[in-house]
Amino acid sequence: MAKKRHRLENPHYSEMEQKLNEVGKGMCLAKWTQVTLQLQTGHNHSCHHPRTHKINLKEIERNPSALHNTQYKKLRRKEMLTGKRPVECDYCWNVEDNSDRFSDRTFKSNESWSRPHFDEIVNQDWREDFNPRYVEVAFSNACNFKCSYCAPAFSTTWMEEIKNYGAYPTTDEFNSLKYNRLEDKLPIPQRESNPYADAFWKWWPDLYHDLHTFRITGGEPLLANDTWKVLDYVLEQKEPNKKLNLSINSNLGVPDSLIDKFIEKLKRIEDEDRVNELIIFTSVDTWGEQAEYIRHGLEFNRFWYNLEKIWFIR
Repeated sequence: MAKKRHRLENPHYSEMEQKLNEVGKGMCLAKWTQVTLQLQTGHNHSCHHPRTHKINLKEIERNPSALHNTQYKKLRRKEMLTGKRPVECDYCWNVEDNSDRFSDRTFKSNESWSRPHFDEIVNQDWREDFNPRYVEVAFSNACNFKCSYCAPAFSTTWMEEIKNYGAYPTTDEFNSLKYNRLEDKLPIPQRESNPYADAFWKWWPDLYHDLHTFRITGGEPLLANDTWKVLDYVLEQKEPNKKLNLSINSNLGVPDSLIDKFIEKLKRIEDEDRVNELIIFTSVDTWGEQAEYIRHGLEFNRFWYNLEKIWFIR
């Protein structure tokens, strides 16, 4: 009875869950519409719950969109379209089998970047490519911080720390260089050629106008050359993507010249009405000296100063 009542109180999600289940009990649009790309390691996943998987270099040589449309992921799509539940999506199956709650497959499929594409997705062959509408990308692990909870795959400064002093002495050697090798997640340095980044830029012109949300993460994005290429691309387009929500993460601890350059480009994007929405993500843990201890490299007062500088461009 409780399960039925919960469904009736959420009609929009109930409708989406029913539509998904008519295709198959494991159906989820996020396998088509959303992707997180870690180009510094060559990994991706669609939905944050499954583990990332390695992108095949031969696939992206033939087809740059295989950064998202990997053969591995297409087989998971096939499972979904034929009524099966992919094993890697067990987070959602555990929610559905052990509670009266909607799982994230329903929520993500009902997002504005997924829901409009339902019919297109369920009516196409599982082998076909699909441009994701929500893309999160890390171009590089270049970062000037070494936050205590981070990892070498996401911070060059953390990498240097481990090389000089060794990893944290955890029982499973979590985030040690050995651990990252076993996970095949040793990052490609920004100064070296990166075939995953090369494939991204080949795919980008085709991808750009289909995007609903594009979010740049890292590393520290303002230290990644590709971040500036994205901003310049947005500014140079004769036909802006005015439905695009452009999001950028930053620790706001980079040199003043980069903060000022960032503000100048953000202001131009806003003034020229180049995107639908421009969002800057930043964060700080605790306060003052404690925050600086946790996020090594943080200058707390400077962080607030830069935050206010960006805020006042509005």
